[in-house]
Order: sequence, then structure tokens, then C-alpha cells
Amino acid sequence: MADRARTFAVASESRALGVGSGALIVLGTVAYLLAGRDPMALSGRGSAGDIAALGTAALGAAAVVLGCVQRRPTAATPGRGDGRTRAAIDIAALALAHACVFLLGWLALFSILQRAFVGAVLYPVAGSVLIGTAGAISAYAAYLSALTMDAYRLAALLAVFLVAGGLTSMLTTQNPQWWQENLSALGASSDISGWAFNVTLIVAGVVITTLAGYATRTLASVAGTQSARRRARRLEGGLVLIGLFLACVGLFPVDENFWIHTAFASGMVLVFAALAAGIRRLVPPIPVAFWSLGLLFLAVIAFAVVMFFPLGYYNLTAVELIAGSLVFAWLIVLIRNLAALDADPARDRP
Repeated sequence: MADRARTFAVASESRALGVGSGALIVLGTVAYLLAGRDPMALSGRGSAGDIAALGTAALGAAAVVLGCVQRRPTAATPGRGDGRTRAAIDIAALALAHACVFLLGWLALFSILQRAFVGAVLYPVAGSVLIGTAGAISAYAAYLSALTMDAYRLAALLAVFLVAGGLTSMLTTQNPQWWQENLSALGASSDISGWAFNVTLIVAGVVITTLAGYATRTLASVAGTQSARRRARRLEGGLVLIGLFLACVGLFPVDENFWIHTAFASGMVLVFAALAAGIRRLVPPIPVAFWSLGLLFLAVIAFAVVMFFPLGYYNLTAVELIAGSLVFAWLIVLIRNLAALDADPARDRP
């Protein structure tokens, strides 16, 4: 068994290197053809950053699909009529999430580089090599990520994606005083900042719905009673609802649909509160420490709300950052706890 695992790991690395090398050649060539004879700026419209971001998004998504297809026979869930449909949805969500991570991440990185090297430009050959290298790194990482994807890695992917999206939106906004209004003001602009913010919320919502399937699949499969199966379905339904509400927050920007935007944002927090308070009933084997952590998060959010609305101690942006950070932190820790329960052979069955 150990020899087989070692052989698989070596073969996976070899294939990943091949995927990365192919991405370097493809994206480097495309970048050289697009650049022509003109030097490129690091960031901005038509820059090296734009080419790298769009190219790595496409190549990263393709690498994810390739990796998922190659691991699919071992990852499929037998005995389920909707197994292929669910697998296709999961693959699409993973590909989209990786594509957006690379798109937003490289945009943010090249924006930082442009600020570090003010006025610097890249000549065609140097720019093509740099962009091709970005494609190689992205495709290599995406292929291995998809090949070994599990609940732990998916939770980490969600965290990285949220940070990359938020940072990109903040770095590219044309309103440096956005924080004086509210967090959703980042999504109200028509420039790349608004696009990055809203797309981040939409894709994060899709990823959370995928996480719901990963997290509760084992709970449902090992449930020995009808009540246990109902509890697993309720947990999955709650997580899916959080994902849908989050996606709708991005679909309905605050400046165009204030009440709809606010309703979905508030609904997401309410669903989180219900899950955090009732997680021990839904998943009895979950550690008490995690349940206590959820109650602590709820108390902190309530305190932040009180400090803003009646007292006006700080602005709405601080409340939204606190609430959003704690909700997503709880979701990520929940996924890791459920994965730990799945990995623990001595756990009590639900």
C-alpha cells in the first residue's frame, strides 16, 4: 500500500510538471503575441498583470478539470443516482473557484508590484517570460490541488479566495475613503474593484454550497437512523442557504438594490446564528469546544452590533468586517471539524 501511494505521488508530480510546462509555453507565447513590440506596464488596462490574470484563470480552470477527471474513479460515490451530476457540479465549482483565485490573486500581486516599481515597464521577451511563469505556477498548483482535493483543502481554498478577492477589491478601488461608508461600498463601483468584490461573493457562495456536499456526505452515508439522516440534511441545507445568500449579496449590489442586498446579508447571519447555536443537536459528536467557539462568535457579533447601532463607537464597515470574518472563520473550522470526525474511526455515529 505504501509503495502504491508513493508511486501515485511521484506520477502526480511528474504530470503536474508537464501541465505546468505546457502552461508556461502556451501563456508565454500568447503574451508575446499580444505584446507585439511595445513594452507593457505591470498593472492597468492591457498590462502584463491583466494578461497573467486572465491567462492563469483559464489555464488554472483547465488544470483543475484535468486533475478532477483523473481522480474521479476513486472519488465517486457509489450507489447514488445523482453521483455524476453532483460530481460535475463539484468540478465546475472547483474550477471556477481556482480560476477566480488566480485571476484576483495575480491582479493584486501585479498591482502591488506596480506600486513598488513606479513607472517600470516590461519589454516583450521579459514580460512574456514573467507571464508564462505565472501560468506555470498556477497550472501546476491547480492540478495538484484538484488531484488531492478534500474538505480540508477546500476550506483552505475558500479562505485564500476570500482574502485574494477582498484584497484585490481594496487595492483597485478608486474611492480611497470607501471604509467610511460600509464594506459593501466596494461592490458599488463600476470599475474593477466593484467587479472583484461582487464576483468574490458570488463565487464564494458557490464554493460554500460545494463545501456543504463535501462536509455532510459522510454524515449522511453513515447515518443509522431516519432522524440522523434528517439532521445531516438540515446541516447541509443550512450551509447551502448561507452560500446562496452570500451569492445573492454579490448579485444585488448595495447601490442598486439596497433592501434586497441588506435582506440577504442579514439572512446569512441569521442562518449562521441558528447553525452555530444548534450544531450540537445536528452533529452530536462535534466537540464541545467547537460549539462553545460558535457561541463566542455570536456574542462578539452581537457586541459589535450594539457598539455601532446604539452607541456609534465605530462605523458600519467595522461591524461588517467583524461579522463577515467570524462567519467565514466558523464555516472553515466547521468543515475541518467534520473532516476530523470522518477521519476518526473511534467517533460516535450520528
